[in-house]
Amino acid sequence: MPTTVVNRRAVLLLCGTTAGFLLLDIHKVSIAVPAIERALRPGPAGIQLIQAAYVVCFAITLVPAGRIGDAGRRLALAYAGVYLYLAASVLCAVAPTSGVVIAGRALLGVAAGLLMPQVMGIVQQLFPAAERGKAFGVYGMCVSVATALGPSLGGLLVTTPLLGWRGVFVMNVPVGIALIVAARTLLPAVGRDQGGRRPPDIDVIGVVLGSLALVALLTPLILTTGRPSDVDARWLALVLAVVLAALFATRSRRRVAAGRSGVIDPALLRIPSFRNGVLVSLTWFAAGPGVALALTVYLQEARGVTPFLAGLVVLPSSATSVLGAWLGGRHVARLGRVLTGTGMLLVLAGTLGTLALLHSDLSTAAVLAVIPALQLVQGLGGGLVVSPNHSMTLVDVPPAQGSAAGAIGQLGQRVSNSTGVAAASMAYYSTIYGAGSTLTDAPAALHRDALDRATAVACLFLCAALVVVVVDLRRRSRARHEVNPTVATP
Repeated sequence: MPTTVVNRRAVLLLCGTTAGFLLLDIHKVSIAVPAIERALRPGPAGIQLIQAAYVVCFAITLVPAGRIGDAGRRLALAYAGVYLYLAASVLCAVAPTSGVVIAGRALLGVAAGLLMPQVMGIVQQLFPAAERGKAFGVYGMCVSVATALGPSLGGLLVTTPLLGWRGVFVMNVPVGIALIVAARTLLPAVGRDQGGRRPPDIDVIGVVLGSLALVALLTPLILTTGRPSDVDARWLALVLAVVLAALFATRSRRRVAAGRSGVIDPALLRIPSFRNGVLVSLTWFAAGPGVALALTVYLQEARGVTPFLAGLVVLPSSATSVLGAWLGGRHVARLGRVLTGTGMLLVLAGTLGTLALLHSDLSTAAVLAVIPALQLVQGLGGGLVVSPNHSMTLVDVPPAQGSAAGAIGQLGQRVSNSTGVAAASMAYYSTIYGAGSTLTDAPAALHRDALDRATAVACLFLCAALVVVVVDLRRRSRARHEVNPTVATP
């Protein structure tokens, strides 16, 4: 433990804010998709790669970075990640072609993968198990604020003639500088890195197998444009994904059985709270980015809304998401999965309500006036899901494995994010391009059809998450009755 006094509250706010901006980069580029299409003409596959490059590289980097952080290099990786975040943001902001944007987004994903396990590991290190519920409540509040404020600010910058689509990346530059200053000020008190002479035992082959499995999973989704030129054989990549995933799981299991580290530690997955939290993440986090993508593109291209207004309509969710995260942190120990299930139902209600509103005969002005009210509901629901799930996932994990556990949890989220974004994007873009149009010239009715299909995909993931929650509630109920049959389960 550090001998100097640590401002735990300030460090917690720094960690939560950092995580929020890293998660924001998953979907904030959606606000600039129409502008990028007009300026760089990347086409549907190119747009998909701009979105997927970040999440895939984020996922690939997570587990090795978590292992290295747990081996005593937590602060070094945190500093490296925040500097790379700043440099990659500058590269994206000045990119002359879509290929350079994709490369910059990939580097941003690596930076996020370096940072995320460390900030979660620092929270694990500073707060004992009894305090983590409230700590992750504050953490979730910071994440909610960053992810809610980002789209409106990014939309404002995209609207400015000087910046255009580059604005969503320009906004990262002052954020990165601020994070560097805050990290250099606060993190030294957390304690020095204690890395030994021997490097951490990282399963490089396992990381490669898992990464290739994810790429194979996403390949047919990214390459589905709806055009006659689509190659049917692309779906064979799913078979390859299954084979690679099986090899990945087998290798991880054998390495751990031999006393070495695997990408996925079966011992962590045997902790019920951790395993169930990862399963919730695998389904829940596939829904949100897809909804955000479909809504922001539809509002701009079908309703003629500016990027700033498209981002602004989701701003009210920030207040209620903070409230949901705070309530979740305070009541997670008593209500547990009831909170996450309630939150998911609220998000589902808000999503379907928004879709019904966009199908109504109301004017665009009226629609923009009503959507924020529905966003209030969705924001509250999102806060009730994310904060309690963070707490329930990591509450029983030993602090020494905090970064590795956080990395596995985040890996599940990033696989979920990438799959959800790719599936919703495929549904939206293939509807548009398959009809012989582009995002910028398709009629409003076609955009509405695309919105319906993308939202349906997102809602399927959301319903799958609800199923996981119900199954977990039933398991907890049986466990309580086995321990004390006379005690009723709430």
